[in-house]
Amino acid sequence: MRSRLTKKDGIALCIVLAVYLCIAVITGLYHEPWADEAQCWLLARDNDIFGIILAERYEGTLPTWHFIIKFFQFIGLPYDYFFVIPVLITSIGIILLFLTDAPFISKILLPFSFYVIYQESVVARQYCLIFPAMMLIVLTFKDRKSKPVRFFLSLFAILSTSSYGVVISCSFMLWEFICLVKDHFSREKSDEAALSSRYRITFWASSIVLVSIIFLSIPPDDCSFGAVFNHNIIISATATFLCYVDNVLWGILFLISFIAALIIYFRHNIIQILVYIVPLTLYLFVFYHQRWHLPYLFFLVVSLMIIFKDKADLVINKDRKPLNLILSTYFIVLLVIQCACGIYSCYLDYCKPYYPAKKMAEFIKPYVDSGATIDGFGFLPVSVKPYFDREIYANNPSDKRYYIWSVNYSYYELSSPPADIIVASYEGFDDPDDLYDMITFEGYAIYKFSAINENNLSIYVRKDLNTVTDRS
Repeated sequence: MRSRLTKKDGIALCIVLAVYLCIAVITGLYHEPWADEAQCWLLARDNDIFGIILAERYEGTLPTWHFIIKFFQFIGLPYDYFFVIPVLITSIGIILLFLTDAPFISKILLPFSFYVIYQESVVARQYCLIFPAMMLIVLTFKDRKSKPVRFFLSLFAILSTSSYGVVISCSFMLWEFICLVKDHFSREKSDEAALSSRYRITFWASSIVLVSIIFLSIPPDDCSFGAVFNHNIIISATATFLCYVDNVLWGILFLISFIAALIIYFRHNIIQILVYIVPLTLYLFVFYHQRWHLPYLFFLVVSLMIIFKDKADLVINKDRKPLNLILSTYFIVLLVIQCACGIYSCYLDYCKPYYPAKKMAEFIKPYVDSGATIDGFGFLPVSVKPYFDREIYANNPSDKRYYIWSVNYSYYELSSPPADIIVASYEGFDDPDDLYDMITFEGYAIYKFSAINENNLSIYVRKDLNTVTDRS
């Protein structure tokens, strides 16, 4: 870890941070939060600290993100400026990046890559914590034997983000355990195996805390979450480090080249790298997968490349071998593509509605004020709730305004007699008596170079409810 920035890095940081903030803030002002963002906001708003801790067991994550939201709500941050939180957190990640030994060109480009400038900045989810947490691991890794407390605290930082962070922390802890075993049975202590008693005590204490946190975070028996298997592993893996390539053959070719490049890059530490990467890869692509979870793998690989940069023999010098030049060019091109994806995604979010919740809230507000009966069908209608100070859905099965992921609560049972207004996903619900007219509000799922019209929501208005004044 550097004690201070060089003059060159300091000037570059100021410029990069200023440009980043301009792009992220402008995009954030036009971004319309979706259901997952609303869920986080409502959970923090409707609970005290102890209530957040209890509610988190149904969310599959630790309460760190919701504690942060609770603080900003306490100081008066309105929902329309929710994006300010991830932008500030990502800015910390950029500062930490400039303190690392990453190549200078990486420090310039990485802040504008898709996952940094858009996915983890504009979209307000707990995944914005990944980047700064992984940079902390990079900064503390090399001195982890002499300064173990800092290193293990950085592991707890990534652990606090979600179950994927738990997997990453466990992977790093597994390698440290292997080093302990190696140290125990080795007669000649190598630099990797010669571990101090201070380090050993810190490791075992951290292990106990880690296991305790995992145990306390196990979802309750009535949790409605389950495994989400990935049926397009090749396409998803390609999308992580390149972009969506809707062609399996091209995806295979890219992955072959990418894996080969990584093998060459990490050729001196293959076993160690596998210990770090394989558990997350299996968890991400086999057990539970959504596209917004992909930055965990992206930032893990990037962080490992920074950590093992010196051993990879890719340091800039006049005697660089042709293979190193090819590899450097290959990775820089991929990073440039990620920057193009990031900037273009910001442009798409500026041009197209990411989610229609705010427009829907404006549409139904007169009906809410007039006393009309409104139902929400499923999870997605939760996106409308942050725009109101009270519960608006008559069929909400709990006393909380956020969605509780429990089999004991059904959000798919409608009111009887039928409600005047029903907020639902685009697919809607069965209307056998043809009671409702459907109004569709468009939303676009933005991912790199794609804006897919799949975030649509619908409002169903009873045909016999022609105007708001009917309820006055």
